[in-house]
Amino acid sequence: MSPRPLVALAASAEPVDDVSHIAVREVYVRALERISGCAVAVVGGPAPYLADLLGRFDGVVFGGHRIDVQPARYGGPPRLAPADPARDELALGVLPAALRAGLPVLGICRGLQELNVALGGTLRDLPGGSHREDLSQPRDRQYLPAHEVRLSEGGVLRRLLGAPAVRVNSLHHQAIDRLAPDLRVEAVSADGVIEAVSTDAGCLAVQWHPEWYAGRDPVSTALFREFGRQAFSRSMASIGMNSWASGPMAQA
Repeated sequence: MSPRPLVALAASAEPVDDVSHIAVREVYVRALERISGCAVAVVGGPAPYLADLLGRFDGVVFGGHRIDVQPARYGGPPRLAPADPARDELALGVLPAALRAGLPVLGICRGLQELNVALGGTLRDLPGGSHREDLSQPRDRQYLPAHEVRLSEGGVLRRLLGAPAVRVNSLHHQAIDRLAPDLRVEAVSADGVIEAVSTDAGCLAVQWHPEWYAGRDPVSTALFREFGRQAFSRSMASIGMNSWASGPMAQA
């Protein structure tokens, strides 16, 4: 049996009992293990050494976070708000390195925003509450599909999902402002918010949260299965290269 691909899942700082913990939500791990078929290593920061360890992984995932990217990271105005500088440093250091290494990358919510900032883009606050979660509803209802996004013709998502538009959930108050030069728009909401992006290097990021209903919602399931397929291909290629490098031909 082939080994499971090993993917790095970025953690965030979370206060528990007045002590900061490095944590991830279990739903990410569950989706990556059950739907993508991957083994998961949780990584936290600041970790400048992690970029040097990317060769040990078959993919990288940056999920959501309750704390925004610090505006100073993209030239935005300062604000009085909670910050997670370790997560910022992790994202801005690891994401460009992962793309240079050709690793599959999946970005979710803040992960999409981090990708845009890491590659030279900016973010903006969204007015009103049209894209925000309804905190009066139970958590399971907050993550149900809430609006439609149009998929770019000829894009990765359009080919993967086989439809011109899909319905997704919406739990964010920021969005891409200036798109980074190396990113391609994959989906847009009716009010013009960029909802998904990709790169030519096997990276896909979405503004919504597919992890919550992965395995039950077809759109969410397809995203995690595709990431797993890419991670598996990367793993097999690495095993092949390592076997060749240590085989008889390498010793001749």
